[in-house]
Amino acid sequence: MLKRLPGGEVRNLVSTTPDTAVVFKPAVVQTPAILTVLVFLGRLVAGLVRTLLVHPIAVAVLAVPGVIWVRYGWPVVVAAITVPGSLLFGWVLADRASFAR
Repeated sequence: MLKRLPGGEVRNLVSTTPDTAVVFKPAVVQTPAILTVLVFLGRLVAGLVRTLLVHPIAVAVLAVPGVIWVRYGWPVVVAAITVPGSLLFGWVLADRASFAR
């Protein structure tokens, strides 16, 4: 009458007691670890590519200082971030209305 279910808990499926919970024992399939690692790495690469395609400016904001750091060293990166940032901050303090426009 009932088809065979994985786990062999078919005999407790039908009960006349209303409070009885249906219990299933799922079949456990052993997955090789290398397959799991490959799946996670594939998802990581796909997520990085998707992020690059959906948010190119945000990726560039992070990638450009990294490229400058590798080519010219960290002092150039610090100067390239600090000087424009301090000039913009000074502009905000000096004349907020023109900065907001």
